[in-house]
Amino acid sequence: MRYAMKGLAVAIATTLGLAGAATAQDGEPIVWSVNVDLSGPASYGGIPQADGFESYVEWRNAQGGINGRPIDLTVTDTTFSVDVAAANFRRAMAQGDVSFVFGDSTGMMQAISPENNREHRVLTGAGSFASELADPERYPYYFVAGATYGDQLRLLVRHISETENVEDVRLAIMHSTISLGRDGIEDAREEAEALGIEIVEIQQSNFVEADVSTFALGLRAARPTHVIFHGYSFAVWPETIRLMQDFGMGDITFMTTMWQNEYEKLEELIDVADGLVMIKVFETDTNLGEGEMIDVIEQIHMERDPDFDGNVRLGFMDGWFNAMMAAEATEDVLNAGLELTGDNLVAALEALEDWDTGGLIGIPVDFAGHEVGVGQVIQWNVAEDGTLSSEAISDWIEVE
Repeated sequence: MRYAMKGLAVAIATTLGLAGAATAQDGEPIVWSVNVDLSGPASYGGIPQADGFESYVEWRNAQGGINGRPIDLTVTDTTFSVDVAAANFRRAMAQGDVSFVFGDSTGMMQAISPENNREHRVLTGAGSFASELADPERYPYYFVAGATYGDQLRLLVRHISETENVEDVRLAIMHSTISLGRDGIEDAREEAEALGIEIVEIQQSNFVEADVSTFALGLRAARPTHVIFHGYSFAVWPETIRLMQDFGMGDITFMTTMWQNEYEKLEELIDVADGLVMIKVFETDTNLGEGEMIDVIEQIHMERDPDFDGNVRLGFMDGWFNAMMAAEATEDVLNAGLELTGDNLVAALEALEDWDTGGLIGIPVDFAGHEVGVGQVIQWNVAEDGTLSSEAISDWIEVE
């Protein structure tokens, strides 16, 4: 594997020393370029994304690579700058032979896709589930490795309709002003209207707020039974929930989309975690998933930490799943005796049906509409001794 920090390539020779590794070196390398934030404001998620890719590549190469060809992985730091990310992409393309590119954000994909569509035609993925990107016309080489943000919100609204008397539901939505936070709000509104759910309040705030009391007071006045928070990290929504609880409104069901599903962060938010409902697009707890890939991931983490409790970083799973996606497409193209081009890789993913993800997703999936349109609703619970755990409160649901 090669690493590039802030655009400066640093070659690191690695020896796997594992059975089958020599076989993986017999064929021509398959080159992947992974661009994540390793040192900037999104590095909390970027570092485990890199780890997910690195771990998958090490494991896959130890099994003989892809049809006897090793994966040659370069991980590059973007510092979460679109300009740096785009420059990294062009540098990788200039070196030639890259078959898959992973980006750190929606912004990177928006920046590189016109050039990629026109000139390079390389398969891409990213740490983004933006609804905009699940568009084969505008982004023909991009695949969303899970349900888009809009579809995540639709699934949460649908879950409400399936578990409550819709005539009694009063739904509020609070979202951030960043592009992630705005993405999918109309989808949620449309889904609620179609299902007969009343939306009593939609509020937007900054991604970070020094004082959330105005927003909490607005929610109190709306008297919701359910509140969905969307487009945040780990600020704004916890403070809002605390104030709502202080107002005596602790019986509200609070819900969020996928990026709050981080066990180690929720452990720091025990006072607001109990009963919190979330959507997940792939499994992040090896105790709950069943399959070959879940077992491999658990073993990797157990070797690092014998006390591993089963909770895997969301970014790690995102990186691992994108690597699986690229590897599956590559294997299908090579098995068909075709050239390893972006167009052939795209065709392979578009043709994929009933793909068994080895436990990362609980049902077979496909890439209809260039997304894995599946999610599961979970609830976090805090035991009397303060132990935090999650449970599935829905089956894996396909987006309609």
